Amino acid sequence: MAGDPTKANLWTDADVYVSFNLNATLPANADEPFGPDWELVGLLDGDDGFPESRDEDTDDKFAWGGILVRTSRQHFKLTKSFTALEDNDVTRQLVWPGSTATKIKVPRPARVKVAFETREGIKKRRLATSLYAECALDGDHGENETDLESATIACTIFPTSDGDLFDLQETPVLQSISVTPATLAVTAGNIEALAATATYSDSSTADVTAEATWTSSDATKATVSAGFVTGIAAGTATVTATYQGQTDTCAVTVS
Repeated sequence: MAGDPTKANLWTDADVYVSFNLNATLPANADEPFGPDWELVGLLDGDDGFPESRDEDTDDKFAWGGILVRTSRQHFKLTKSFTALEDNDVTRQLVWPGSTATKIKVPRPARVKVAFETREGIKKRRLATSLYAECALDGDHGENETDLESATIACTIFPTSDGDLFDLQETPVLQSISVTPATLAVTAGNIEALAATATYSDSSTADVTAEATWTSSDATKATVSAGFVTGIAAGTATVTATYQGQTDTCAVTVS
């Protein structure tokens, strides 16, 4: 089978956060919780997910003979939606912006910041509006005795002057591990230490020596435990560190 199944995502949980403060600060990374300026929309319809639509005007330019020579593109528009299953203060402000606890007013969408978060196990991905969005009810909103009350909210995403739509935050993905040193000389009866360092997709690193699984290709020459290599008898062995599917080795010579 071609491809890498670890790069295929099946998001099993999700949340939407809204801030009515356009100066709200985004968490520093995907593992940091949202601050008090952000409010949780609540239960979402997982079957509907976060559908996204893109609109753009294109104009094809042709030369004599019907040869396409250029296509101009303008008026790009991005809309991202979600279906809320809770009737709470946040969803009411999105469905009926400008209304109060006692008055329902003609909705005039307000500018808000929106963050879409999806999760699968320890993996997490966030898309937070770089500038703001205008959110409005998409379709019907009603109540009956057989279906959950729901409201589908369509968010029109407005870009920054640089064309930025979202700030992306993701849980760093392990790319590789490295064992140091790559070669090791040890005297029989002595112990030397190795280290295993993990490198992630965001270029960050971490010492995973204690978490890695260590093995020796020839335990009659050298053994290894938690990165500590013990020389047994003169000869050579290859010590391997394995961490979350990634491996690296060290060539050990025992004298």
